[in-house]
Amino acid sequence: MKNIYILSLFLALFVLNTSCDDDGGTSAIDTSYGALPDLKLADGSPEFIVNTTFPTLELKFQVDLSVGEPQSYDLKALYKTVDGDIYGPVTIDANVTTFPKDYVITGSEVISAFSEISSSSDMNAGDNILFYPVFTMEDGTVLEILNKEGQPNYYAPDFNAVENNAYTYFLAYPVTCAPQPGVYRIDMHDIFDDGWQTNDGNGGNGLQLILDGEIVAEVGLCNPYVDSPFECVGDYSNGTATVTIPEGTEVAVWQFPGDQYDEISFEIYGPNDELLLESGVGESAGGPLTVILCAE
Repeated sequence: MKNIYILSLFLALFVLNTSCDDDGGTSAIDTSYGALPDLKLADGSPEFIVNTTFPTLELKFQVDLSVGEPQSYDLKALYKTVDGDIYGPVTIDANVTTFPKDYVITGSEVISAFSEISSSSDMNAGDNILFYPVFTMEDGTVLEILNKEGQPNYYAPDFNAVENNAYTYFLAYPVTCAPQPGVYRIDMHDIFDDGWQTNDGNGGNGLQLILDGEIVAEVGLCNPYVDSPFECVGDYSNGTATVTIPEGTEVAVWQFPGDQYDEISFEIYGPNDELLLESGVGESAGGPLTVILCAE
């Protein structure tokens, strides 16, 4: 049988990249002289954006501090398209000096902030909208949490201390669309021929389909070690399952739990047998999968 987001934050552990006009944002200072934020979604605030209903949607969140004592911050937004284009960053709120601060931002306000977006019809599934603060310190130093490409602009000697703690340094809202209804097929494989070990060394959860916030299906290969917490399929090497997305569904999220031993692969096909996602052996980490087929 196979066996197998908390670290505390200390100011001395971190260095934070600063954005400077003369060095392209490659400088670094100790966060004992810097700051890192903590952004929190408000209760009931959406985690995803459906492009067709975005203008009337309200994004609700709070900006607070996790470490440091900045003089002020500007709230920035950056738009990343599924094709890799970057819009912005644009300033949503400037020279804020109070912490925490709560925000309610409508989709129409976000659209108006970007000159490249005239309406929600310019937004495509797979795009992302990022919100993050830019700090100004007492000495005038400007600290950018994300760089101009929307990539994290902070560093720690032990990077797990940044990634795995309880704070959120920026918010990313993925843009999605109402999915095409119908029956989807998932072909699943395991090169070790002992079924799936996902978020557990002997078994674990399966690939989950979440419709409008509710888990409606979970699929995966059976294993010879432990009982699966879902109705598994297959002969430990290969298996096929189907799931149904009903008419009227607004948001579909495909969630993969992970691959303990880099031996899992799978393909997801749409209602007309179109290949939507092909994940090779060990290619998919745990988290949401990019499976896009918009309703006609």
